[in-house]
Amino acid sequence: MSATVFLDTPIAKYEQRIDCEEVKVIGELVWATPEDGEREAIVPLSNVTGVTGDVVEQEIEAIEAPGGQFTELVTDIC
Repeated sequence: MSATVFLDTPIAKYEQRIDCEEVKVIGELVWATPEDGEREAIVPLSNVTGVTGDVVEQEIEAIEAPGGQFTELVTDIC
């Protein structure tokens, strides 16, 4: 399974898109795990024009943060 993140403006070596093993949308950020084995890319949702993938799952996750824990809707695309 794979997913693709389409970018409004280029980020690092990624011109128009990032081909990914997995994409997570958490709040206003997109966490993209590239297929090419590079480090995970964190992209502001405002720089994303679209996301495609084979499987989409949504769940509420507890996220640790300084000062405590909060919950967030996480969309997992792969």
